[in-house]
Amino acid sequence: MRSPANAPGRCGRRLGVGVGCVAAALLSAVAGAQSPLIFPERQMPLRFDHARHHALGARCETCHAAATSSLSAADNLIPGEAACRSCHAIDRKDPLRVVPAGAAPARCDACHPGWTGTANRGAAGEGGVPAGGGGAFEPPRVVVPRSNIKFSHQLHGARGIPCQRCHPDVTNVGLATRADLPREPLCLECHDGKQAPSRCASCHLTLPDGRLRTDFTACGPGADCPPGPSRGMLVPVAGTRGLAAHTPSFRADHRAAGRNERGCLTCHKRSECLDCHGGVLRPAGIHPADYLTLHAIDARRNTPDCSSCHRRQTFCVGCHQRTGVASDAEGGQRGVRSNNPFGTGTGLKRFHPPGWVGDSSGAMPPSMAATSGHAREARRNVTTCASCHREQTCLDCHSADPLRGSGINPHGSGAPFAGSTKCKALASRNLRACLKCHRPGAPELDCK
Repeated sequence: MRSPANAPGRCGRRLGVGVGCVAAALLSAVAGAQSPLIFPERQMPLRFDHARHHALGARCETCHAAATSSLSAADNLIPGEAACRSCHAIDRKDPLRVVPAGAAPARCDACHPGWTGTANRGAAGEGGVPAGGGGAFEPPRVVVPRSNIKFSHQLHGARGIPCQRCHPDVTNVGLATRADLPREPLCLECHDGKQAPSRCASCHLTLPDGRLRTDFTACGPGADCPPGPSRGMLVPVAGTRGLAAHTPSFRADHRAAGRNERGCLTCHKRSECLDCHGGVLRPAGIHPADYLTLHAIDARRNTPDCSSCHRRQTFCVGCHQRTGVASDAEGGQRGVRSNNPFGTGTGLKRFHPPGWVGDSSGAMPPSMAATSGHAREARRNVTTCASCHREQTCLDCHSADPLRGSGINPHGSGAPFAGSTKCKALASRNLRACLKCHRPGAPELDCK
């Protein structure tokens, strides 16, 4: 179903947005290739020809008799020597046995390449493995690690599904390998939610809370975990039904995939999203190197949305003030004139035209007799203002509290705002916004 990729996470369990602490296994280079996490790499030191045996009349159940009763993918269904003896006159005392013409070969090296029995008896590991304590040696054995998937051959056989349905090419190949095991698209032809269950957990291993097991980086007690690409993190690849491919860029581009919350919760806890988006974790590698000098363009485009990870007032403005590129580099302290090398706020350089705040001279008069240029822009998108200014910048003029501001009315001239429908609507939605300028208990808060 899935192949491992370089997806970071808390020890690799994140959806690609957390801080990683375990390097994931290699991403499969060929689309549709078997994931070594589902079917670990095998050692098959054998010579065998499925196509030849099938042409001679052998059937799957002839050699794989145990498959008809197998309930688990962990079962080793590789035929043993006893299954071969029904056709091959194997004699361990005569590893180079010669048989009549036309008979099935009985030499050891007919199936075990390079194995000639007594000729290979050397130190352990030099072509053989000592068997028991008698000094006899065996040829290198087949090693099939446990598959990390749930499957019942018995159940599928009982429903009349032939072997060739899941292994369609095995009768045309020589030695069958991991490449001849079924892939997810083939399984989904039946597992469509109608003919057979379509839940991922129907076939994939799960954790006690029902989520899919995705962490195969470590071996449990007594587990058979081979090294290399057979250990890593299990993540979706392109073509995984209903789930987005977790490519290296997924950490920064997963917003659209996140709309499929049900799909995400197949493998992840909801807290994993909240930890990152709530600021508990600070993902590494979200931005490219030297992003500090490149982020201005993205910030203007709001791509990605900076506020999804950063708080503008404490992160963006704070950094701009520390580096001297904010209009109030002294932290928005009232009555303190900015003095920074960029000239912003000093009269040497302006972001706004004359009259933006008050009269043509740019001064801030006690009353706003002239039309304020910034009011319209602030109503259109106050978040743009917040990219450079703190809340105190607004309160210096607009607060009705004489200890905090000049009392300049931001609600416009004309009919009293306190008795308007707009006042009641704003107060009903969020009265705390009114308290930014008005003291608790002030008559204006009643909208009368």
